[in-house]
Amino acid sequence: MMMPKNRKIVVFLIVLLIVSLVIWKYQQKSAVEQISSFEECARAGYPVLESYPEQCRTPNGESFTRQIPNQQNLQQETVEEIGLSFQYPTDLLYRKEIADNDGNIRTVGFFLTKGSEQNPEYQMYGLYENYRNATKDDLERAKTEMDPTTIKEVNVGGYKGIEGLITGPKTRHITIILKDDKLFSISTLPPTEDNKSITEQILSTFQFN
Repeated sequence: MMMPKNRKIVVFLIVLLIVSLVIWKYQQKSAVEQISSFEECARAGYPVLESYPEQCRTPNGESFTRQIPNQQNLQQETVEEIGLSFQYPTDLLYRKEIADNDGNIRTVGFFLTKGSEQNPEYQMYGLYENYRNATKDDLERAKTEMDPTTIKEVNVGGYKGIEGLITGPKTRHITIILKDDKLFSISTLPPTEDNKSITEQILSTFQFN
């Protein structure tokens, strides 16, 4: 018995669709298997985890970490009041400031600067607010000062937070984490891509006791 012409066309289209899906899945699998670096994974559009350094994960479960160029002559520093150790390039000048009230620490601040502090070529400023407890609501409020298109979730030294660009007269790139119910912010200025890269390298070395 002959199959009606219309039915033949439908069957042909279904077969063509199945073959196309099989070919597409094979190509996707092949493309995933060929990925061998963070950059290739990110270019393919797979999820990038906001950690320091960043990680990208493919559908088959492989994870690739963005390689931050190693720099020679790194200096080790410890901020005991925060329980923080980190490394930074030796061409940066380090300075720490403690604000206290009758012996009780209110804030712990530290600078890493290249060039003059009044007009720095690069400056990273860390500020730990010990005088008050904070919650996730404080992180949400901090977002209101940031360009919404730049806001990302981050993880620094095992603590979660956010990062983004603050615009206006005091424009800077800022990372804010919630550490032991205290706000700890790290600002970068001028907020150029090169300066942000330096800060990311430093943040990747953050270790909390």
